[in-house]
Amino acid sequence: MAALLEVKDLKVSFFIHAGEVQAVRGVSFTLDKGESLAIVGESGCGKSVTAQTIMRLIPTPPGRIMDGSVNFAGQDLVNQPEKGMQRVRGKDISMIFQDPMTSLNPTMTVGNQIAEVVRLHQKVDAAQARERALEMLRLVGLPNPERCYSQYPHEFSGGMRQRAIIAMALSCEPKLLIADEPTTALDVTIQAQILELMKSMQSRLDTAIILITHDLGIVAGLCHRVLVMYAGRVVESGKVEDIYYRPQHPYTWGLLKSVPRLDAESKRRLVPILGQPPDLIKPPAGCAFAPRCNHAMRVCLEHEPPAFPVEDGHQASCWLLHPHTAGVGAAAGLEVIS
Repeated sequence: MAALLEVKDLKVSFFIHAGEVQAVRGVSFTLDKGESLAIVGESGCGKSVTAQTIMRLIPTPPGRIMDGSVNFAGQDLVNQPEKGMQRVRGKDISMIFQDPMTSLNPTMTVGNQIAEVVRLHQKVDAAQARERALEMLRLVGLPNPERCYSQYPHEFSGGMRQRAIIAMALSCEPKLLIADEPTTALDVTIQAQILELMKSMQSRLDTAIILITHDLGIVAGLCHRVLVMYAGRVVESGKVEDIYYRPQHPYTWGLLKSVPRLDAESKRRLVPILGQPPDLIKPPAGCAFAPRCNHAMRVCLEHEPPAFPVEDGHQASCWLLHPHTAGVGAAAGLEVIS
């Protein structure tokens, strides 16, 4: 059975005064119907640009898709004309953006904004669109949907606005939902409610989900697989269990060590990842994480590592996994791998 979404060797650059920023540098992954995929990493690693490219929402100029393909349900989205993408967006693929306040039109009531999406994609009359909007407001758990329908975004709290965005995104029952930092700026109680709501909607509608986040703590309860991105590339991928319990890339180790754990010893310190991400105007020749890695070897600085298979569906791009090494213990003795 073909995957719902297949991204192959995607490369996206932004051409600015200082030069070409290589924001996404050869990202590949697949997503099946009803599956949840998390894309995690630090700010600036290319997570949001990857998602916006799938939706063809990167500003052009300065952004440009340099290479690669995005195949969704048999459609080539990279070469799809804009009119074709307008039919896909909102109907087949929906997106929850980071800031719900700027994602809603302040001059329109919340209900009218949801109804507008329904009328655009489902070709129904105004009364049917209103009923569908009210149904979605009830579904996402907003109190008194009739009143909420007539209210403006500024009358909603942050959590209510995020629920309204989810209602809008799911109003046409899309095959794929992209959630870009859906819990940013929300307190932990509302975060838990939003994630539970997404999980419930996925179960009900069999929607595939891409969750973009820098917070590994919210991934485990929602997603099946994880992509770890760094400097525009996928450095490790696998099932949630693989990434959490058998991580293989030093960057993944660093992410996990910087997350508070309830089962950790009370006096255990969180360990930050020292240093800064590389300048993507001039990406390094070797592994982009090497300058920040405690296990870096000469080969890491000179040659970019390929993706080494670890086990079924789990792979990582790190020279420590090369069969000529013995892992971290042999790091100091390895200089060049041809």
